[in-house]
Amino acid sequence: MPLDHRRVRGPEESQPPELWGRAEDEGEDADAGAAPPRDPCALRPLFCRAGLLSQAEGSAYVELSGGTKVLCAAWGPREAAEPGAPPPAPGLGGGRLLCEFRRAPFAGRGARWRPGSATEREAEREAASALREALEPAVRLARYPRARLAVSALLLQDGGSALAAAISAAALALADAGVEMYDLAVGCALCRSPAPAAAWMLQPGEEEERRAVARLTVALLPALNQVSAVLGGGQ
Repeated sequence: MPLDHRRVRGPEESQPPELWGRAEDEGEDADAGAAPPRDPCALRPLFCRAGLLSQAEGSAYVELSGGTKVLCAAWGPREAAEPGAPPPAPGLGGGRLLCEFRRAPFAGRGARWRPGSATEREAEREAASALREALEPAVRLARYPRARLAVSALLLQDGGSALAAAISAAALALADAGVEMYDLAVGCALCRSPAPAAAWMLQPGEEEERRAVARLTVALLPALNQVSAVLGGGQ
C-alpha cells in the first residue's frame, strides 16, 4: 500500500489517552479517600473589588469560591421625567431604581435553556425584579427626586448562589458610584436537600441547588440589622 505523505501517520498500535487519565484519577481518588461532608453552616470564601469599569460611574466584581462570578455596573442619578412634565405628586417625589440582570451565554456548564429564548428572558426578568426588591430599601431614593438610578448585573459564571452574589455586587457598585444609602445590602442563599430532616445549607453550589427541594435568598442590611428581602420557592 503506498504511503500517504500528506498526513502524519500514527503508530500501528495505540491506546486512547482517556484510559490512562481515568486510571490515574481512580488511583488518586482511592488514595485520597472520600471527601469529608461539607458543613452546612460554613460560608464559601468571597472575593470582591470595586471600581473595575471605567465606562460606568460605579462598578463591582464579586466571586464566590466554587465558580460564581458576577460583574455589576451602576449609573446615576439621571433625570427620569420628560422635559416640561408636571412635578410628581406629594409622597412620590423619590427617585426610581432600575435593575437589569443578564446571564452570559457561557455562564453555565450545562445548557439549561437556549440563549435568547423566552425561558431565559423570563428568568432574567424575575432575577432583575428580585434584585430591585432587595436593593430599594437600602438606597435613599428620597434624596434623588425625579431621578433614576440604574444597575446592571452580568452573571459571568454560575457556580451557585448567583442572585445572592449579584445583590452584594450591585450594592457595592451603587456605593462606588457615590449613591447615598442607608446600608450595604448583603445577599446569602440557602437550600435544603431532599434528604429527610436535612439542614439548610448556606451558599450552595450549582449542583446542590439543582438537587434542592427548597431555595431561599436573603438580603440583609447588617448595620441596621434588617432584612430587605426574602425570596424563595420550593417545598
